[in-house]
Amino acid sequence: LEYLEAYANKFDLLKCISFGSSVKQLNVLDDDQISLEWTTNTGENGNVETHKQTFDNVCVCNGHYARPAIPRLEGLDTFQGDIIHAIEYDNAQPYAGKTVLCVGAKPSGLDISREIGLVAKHVYLSDSACDKKQTFGNVSLMPRMQSVDVNGGVHFSSPRSAEEHVADDVDAIVFCSGYDYDFPFINEKSNLELQFTPGERRVQPLYEQTWHARCPSVSFIGIPHSIVPFPLCEIQAAAIVSQTRQQINGIPLPCLSDRLAAASEDAASGGPNGARVQETHNLASHQWDFCRKLAKISGDYDDEMEKFIATNKAIYDRSGQERKSMIPGGDDVYRETRFRRDDENQSYEILYSKTGTKSTV
Repeated sequence: LEYLEAYANKFDLLKCISFGSSVKQLNVLDDDQISLEWTTNTGENGNVETHKQTFDNVCVCNGHYARPAIPRLEGLDTFQGDIIHAIEYDNAQPYAGKTVLCVGAKPSGLDISREIGLVAKHVYLSDSACDKKQTFGNVSLMPRMQSVDVNGGVHFSSPRSAEEHVADDVDAIVFCSGYDYDFPFINEKSNLELQFTPGERRVQPLYEQTWHARCPSVSFIGIPHSIVPFPLCEIQAAAIVSQTRQQINGIPLPCLSDRLAAASEDAASGGPNGARVQETHNLASHQWDFCRKLAKISGDYDDEMEKFIATNKAIYDRSGQERKSMIPGGDDVYRETRFRRDDENQSYEILYSKTGTKSTV
């Protein structure tokens, strides 16, 4: 929050922000302009003002951490314990002395399982990449959760192993299973075809995961995930602005047919690694080339931009190494590491580490 406030103050953005506002409807007009309807809470006696305005371009930046995604699992509706999604998780104290299952071993699952493990009797962490049960202290890493039986037992198995595991002592389940994209203001009235089916974690048709392929005057910032968000979103914003200003050094977007073809190919790709539809926007290690591509579109790619991107990557890789080296239930030592950027050398200096290590890389 401090970073965002400092950023807004530095660039004098507060005057451009309408706080307490909620967008209700987006409509694409016949001339490709966009009509927006929104309400604003004035804070005076609970009064709400309604607004409607037409724009040449609209950037949709509503994030993708608001609509929890919980998988449909056999028998889950019969489970007698507490079930929540990570969005509802506040602290570990309600789980003191209990046996807890965390479903999903990406960042939120790893972090929450470690926190709960400090006070719980036992924690099971279900990871789809895990083939067999592995126990570290009071945290057990388990294969993918498959079902809940009539006796409350939770079943785990992996397609890469014939072995099945059952946990019959689970008191509570925390789904760390991510979020679905949601755009409640884009609907059948919007004159804009946009697909974001719950469970798929895919938005289409998008060109370069940024512009609506058919109507590029509607763009989306922050769709990619498993990224360093602020630098990537700023590069996205610069690319979008370059198309509205037709900057000399920038690269214009291709024609409609090429945009649609590229968007269709991207939506069917299963993500950069060709894994599955849910990984369509999972950039991870591919985010750096994505940033370079967008910086070239905006005309901002030069030696300084390359140093900026490469330094981001160096710090990201180091933090990732620290995180991956931790065992389930271990301390979050990576959170305490402090870096000083060295863009000139595409590197960094470690100012502080919980392990006591100081170094320049």
